[in-house]
Amino acid sequence: MEWYEALILGITQGLTEFLPISSSGHLELGSYLLNTDTSQNLLFSIIVHIATAISILYVFRKDIYNLIKGFLSFKKNDESEFILKIIISSIPVAIIGLLYEEKIEKLFSGNITLVGSMLLVTSLLLLLTFFQKNNSKKNITYLTAFIIGIAQSIAIFPGISRSGATISTALFLKINKEEATRFSFIMVLIPIFGILLLKIYKGVMTPDIINYSDDILVYLIGFISALISGVIACKWMIKIVKESKLIYFAFYCFIVGSSSLLFGFKNNENSLFTIKPIMSIENLRSIALKSSPPEIHSIDDTINLVDIENLNSSIKLDIRYATKNNFMQTKFYKKPKAFLNHAPAQNLISAHKELNDFGYGIVIYDAYRPWFITKMFWEGTPDELKHFVADPSKGSVHNKGCAIDIGLYDLETQKIVKMISGYDEFSEKAYPNYTGGTLEERKIRDLLINVMKKNNFKVYKFEWWHFDFQNCNSKVLNYSFEELDSLIS
Repeated sequence: MEWYEALILGITQGLTEFLPISSSGHLELGSYLLNTDTSQNLLFSIIVHIATAISILYVFRKDIYNLIKGFLSFKKNDESEFILKIIISSIPVAIIGLLYEEKIEKLFSGNITLVGSMLLVTSLLLLLTFFQKNNSKKNITYLTAFIIGIAQSIAIFPGISRSGATISTALFLKINKEEATRFSFIMVLIPIFGILLLKIYKGVMTPDIINYSDDILVYLIGFISALISGVIACKWMIKIVKESKLIYFAFYCFIVGSSSLLFGFKNNENSLFTIKPIMSIENLRSIALKSSPPEIHSIDDTINLVDIENLNSSIKLDIRYATKNNFMQTKFYKKPKAFLNHAPAQNLISAHKELNDFGYGIVIYDAYRPWFITKMFWEGTPDELKHFVADPSKGSVHNKGCAIDIGLYDLETQKIVKMISGYDEFSEKAYPNYTGGTLEERKIRDLLINVMKKNNFKVYKFEWWHFDFQNCNSKVLNYSFEELDSLIS
């Protein structure tokens, strides 16, 4: 993480933790735009949370001092009752956080479409407070404390503002504005310190907390920026609620949420990575069919290809080159088939069964590829992108029936798993060591790579989906799928 990223994310954390615009939602958006995954850096996350907790302690230092003093008198008084209400309000968020936080993080991480929709929900909540202009003298009861706690638990969804949800709920319940704001800010101390303890525990149980090469200046900048912006935002928010100006933040959340939705939908629509071939497909095919594959010496000159679908029907096929859903938007194969040599095919099945234990199955995008198709790819790809395609003068491992392009599908839903990049995406996201994306995307990619390595496959340095079988002695083949069907049968 660079110092300016720490500054921006620290200010974002401090401001949005207290202003009713969702800190988690803005951190998701900030991380997406900066291509920085804060979930990857556990230590940074702990530091900025400590900073925001200190900002609350500073702003409400007199209230907190009186609460602690009254509670330690061990008598039934307003202070001890207030603390009990705070504890009651923390029950829903503790239950939801412990049971569902990881699932919700997986659902929202890197998904600005869902974050945008939640920001629209926050906008609606804040808009409704416009009709609660009259201030009342009603204080918080044990029941209303629990209801406000439920509102706080809903804010576990990135895009739902914690302060917006709790203060709006308190105002709907006719709670006094000053009391609503005070309770909303002090009640968050328990979840914040709870999150800190969990994160510290996670760091102690794993090496995540100490394995960072970032300079200490980066963490210091993140801490100071979160602390100062947190104090400013906290004081500002108290004034905003008193003056009934939450409506302005409703407009802000609506604009940001709508923009996120539009950008997210547009990004999803263009998720297929494509290039414009440097010549027509007809010319490429003509050149390829007139050319001859290289005469490369091999130990095994026999055709030992097998149809994977016949060996294991639970391995899914999504043969992209049998459709137009590929980087050249051209149908290269007449039918969707996946052939491999016998040895790599057996190892692939072994890897598939191992992945089943993690809830995943293998989906094949491409396997054996006739040499003339490799020639078409090469001749049609611009020079600056040629490192993503095989050089036909040397022959591809695909042409030998020893390479496989794969992804994963979820065994429970049977849906293709969204990976860190699209298949055949000619960008750095395709690199197996790419450090961007979300933590979950990197975990799934690394799981696939590690399982394939255990089964004698080596990942290609430019493509996380491409695996070469390490003991390949076959020759370069140029048979079409139709010719192979007849030869195998």
